Amino acid sequence: MIFLSKGIVFGKRSASGVSISHCGALHKLDGVHAGLWLAGQHGPRHTRNFGEESALGQLAALGIAECGDAEDGAALFRLLANCTICPARVSSPPSILNLAERRLWKWIRRAGLRLTMAELTLLAERGVKPVPALLGKENRQALTEAIYTFDTIHDGILETMMERSPARNSAVLAVLGLLRKKKIFLI
Repeated sequence: MIFLSKGIVFGKRSASGVSISHCGALHKLDGVHAGLWLAGQHGPRHTRNFGEESALGQLAALGIAECGDAEDGAALFRLLANCTICPARVSSPPSILNLAERRLWKWIRRAGLRLTMAELTLLAERGVKPVPALLGKENRQALTEAIYTFDTIHDGILETMMERSPARNSAVLAVLGLLRKKKIFLI
């Protein structure tokens, strides 16, 4: 089973485990639960046995993990679509970002609202550049109107359309690259 962790480490890790903050709740994890969560913190991971799958089910029930059975691009897209993508506030060491990562990083960091995986994929597909007229809180409405049209406004249609988008795989790889480079975290 493939999975991603959601939330952020709260405080310091200790020998007894790790505390995870997620949506205002604090979850104290130890043993296999802590190991699994930490393994999926910066990218998709796989469970190795039934015990890990059982523990992963418990993490998913708490809302601090997303899991799936398939491993193709659509499956990774669905995992990320079930997460909120947030810019990391901790200044990590400078990392080299490719063009796709740099463009999505600018959207994630400066958009003025939390963009979903489907919205980021649509922006990539249409080649929309993160220009000042679409960035910041004062331009939320302009960005929303650029994303949502008559064809994409209906509930769930954007996710369905972007799951089949030719830009899906490159957008997913860029978001996973940002996650691996600690520029973002998932909730």
